[in-house]
Amino acid sequence: MRVFLQRIALFVLLLSAVPAQAQSSIPASLEPWRGWVLQGQEYRACPLVAGRPGNAEADFLCAWPGVLALSAEAGGAGVVQHWRVDAESWVPLPGDAEHWPQQVTLDGQAAAVVDRGGPALRLAPGSHEIRARIPWRERPQTLRVPQTLGLVALTIDGKPVVPAQRDGDELSLGRTSIDTPEADSLELHVYRRLTDGVPAELTSVIEVYASGQAREEVIGPALPQGFAPLSLVGEWPARLDADGRLRIRVQPGNATLTLEARATAPLTEATAHPAAAPWPKQEIWSYAAAPRLRVTSASSPVQVDPRQSNVPSDWNALPAFALADGARLTIEERSRGLAADDRNRLTLDREMWLDFDGDGWFARDHVQGEMLQGWRFDAAAPFALERADAVGVGYRDNDEPLLVTRGATPALSGVEWRTPAVDLAAGLRIVPTGAALPIAGWQDSFDRVDTILHLPNGYRLLGAPGADRAIGSWISAWTLLDVFIAAVLTLLAWRLFGAAGGIATAAYLVLGYQEAGS
Repeated sequence: MRVFLQRIALFVLLLSAVPAQAQSSIPASLEPWRGWVLQGQEYRACPLVAGRPGNAEADFLCAWPGVLALSAEAGGAGVVQHWRVDAESWVPLPGDAEHWPQQVTLDGQAAAVVDRGGPALRLAPGSHEIRARIPWRERPQTLRVPQTLGLVALTIDGKPVVPAQRDGDELSLGRTSIDTPEADSLELHVYRRLTDGVPAELTSVIEVYASGQAREEVIGPALPQGFAPLSLVGEWPARLDADGRLRIRVQPGNATLTLEARATAPLTEATAHPAAAPWPKQEIWSYAAAPRLRVTSASSPVQVDPRQSNVPSDWNALPAFALADGARLTIEERSRGLAADDRNRLTLDREMWLDFDGDGWFARDHVQGEMLQGWRFDAAAPFALERADAVGVGYRDNDEPLLVTRGATPALSGVEWRTPAVDLAAGLRIVPTGAALPIAGWQDSFDRVDTILHLPNGYRLLGAPGADRAIGSWISAWTLLDVFIAAVLTLLAWRLFGAAGGIATAAYLVLGYQEAGS
């Protein structure tokens, strides 16, 4: 019996983790269990709020409110609102304990209002219309309208109030003058970035400019054929319907929506089909190649200057094209994978400390740049990697540690690195030490290597052959003037004191000329 209960519990966990889109793949033998397993999980059939993890009911939007039409008069206010509900939900109503909604009807039938921190109704899935009356003896200065009811069409004594004045959950009813409503208008600018990949990704930036009353606009379809939506984020509440159209709660002003999508098939071209007005007749497309996957180029009849086309600033380095209805963006594949001359572009900043007994070194490395191939950093003997961290900028104590493993041979030690952007901090031990050391020690080439040496008292760096500059070394301290002066002094000593005097003077100058006070 215990084993049976464990299996049932495991089955419940697995089935409850299946998203609503995949429920059609449930085996027929398990279909009768659907209602029992998903009891209390009905909200998983609702749209997921962008950026939420999807673990709790609050991460899903199961009730989508329409415009709240509120008509205030001397004796009360009339309320009319439409709701679209995907799973049984509580929805709020305007009003409070002092101004409680009366004569409430749901789809023409009387409905009971429940106090849930304010008046609320329980709605079943579907589309509904709510009507109510809020009576008062004297019109209040403000009326409670939850912020969830984002769009409000307010009329006072038969005259529209635009824009409605809100402060949190309070809607102002006390205006003495009614402004002439501004005509409704809507203007869109659409910019798209097509990023090559597996699959290709399409980022659509939709700039919305609106005037007039707060309202709900339906525009689109927002995506061209061959792309499936992934996420939608923006400054105004918006959702993407099943038919691909955007439903936006617009307000006077402007906002930006960002729609992420992926290609549903390998991509060789993309065709623009702008929707009807107010969608612009021409879209600006930018193309971002992925040379580590394949070398491609994009072309279209009308190429534009990204800066003059007002594309997002981080797209300015990408080629941009103006695509009208039916225009195509053709992608030409020139080669697959990296070109022969493509390599990792890395820089190395190193600090090294010599042991007091001179038997070994400790090195602290900071590797930055871009990785295109290899996807592993290995240090070769006599370098031994002791610690590695993935960092942001500079060195921090709370960096993410990486697992150090053996390389292809016992003499190699390193870490795996799987992202193109490289920011690695590493600690290495070099034992035994010798008169010469490799410049880098890593099994990779670097565009630049900067090394700072810290030597104990009594040690001196003679030189660093192969380095462009070795500031502070004994050889770097000698200038042409110093050599000339030492040579003249040695020659004078030779003439005055003979060969022994010349040799002694030369030895003294070589060893002591650069020492302070010599």
